[in-house]
Amino acid sequence: MLTNRHSTMMVPPNRRSTIHHPEPLLNLGSLTPENEPHCPSSSILTSTTPSLPGYRVVRVIGVVYGSTAYALKDTKSLFKSLITGSEVKSLTHMMYNARDQAMERLARDCVARGANAVVAVAFEEKELLGFVQVSVCGTAVYAEREKQPENPFSPE
Repeated sequence: MLTNRHSTMMVPPNRRSTIHHPEPLLNLGSLTPENEPHCPSSSILTSTTPSLPGYRVVRVIGVVYGSTAYALKDTKSLFKSLITGSEVKSLTHMMYNARDQAMERLARDCVARGANAVVAVAFEEKELLGFVQVSVCGTAVYAEREKQPENPFSPE
């Protein structure tokens, strides 16, 4: 039998103590979307307006959708924020992640249909029976960059 250095408790030989290493500190490079709110740029052009400045719509493909639902589980911090009047950070993170996931699904639908842009993007967020649903829709289009003159100051 071996004795544990930290106590006088006897430890059997097959259960030797292991050294506990403290977890490394987080740096900005190690933050993940689950930890911090973010809005990643998508691989397609998106606009809440019906047109894209500097681009010409060549073909309208159709309506695309993205949707997700999250359960409201953190009621303790929700009630605490109601009392103190502060932000519910867990809910804020959840809403950012839900929007990002809905936009990612919209982008996949857009690319699957052969489009490279979505115009008239609209978000809808609602709470239903303890769940938060985030939906996003827009019009998938194929857009090309408008030709720019070589010298913007030269008359054309």
